Amino acid sequence: MTDNKNNGLEELSGLFRNESKKGDIYYGGKLTDGTEVVMFRNSYWEEGKNRPYFRLYKRTEEGKQSKAVHD
Repeated sequence: MTDNKNNGLEELSGLFRNESKKGDIYYGGKLTDGTEVVMFRNSYWEEGKNRPYFRLYKRTEEGKQSKAVHD
């Protein structure tokens, strides 16, 4: 992992670029503690509005099961 002690940052994960069956781009990875996360572009984002460009989600047990069924 990258040593960021000088700037007060601790690396939690690397994210991998993926493409959904619909062609949408999203990013996913595992945190250092093993928690799976998925990051999507915020479809409600607007220029000049106080809305995040990305949304980060923790994958739940339910999400892991549904992924296995669809793969």
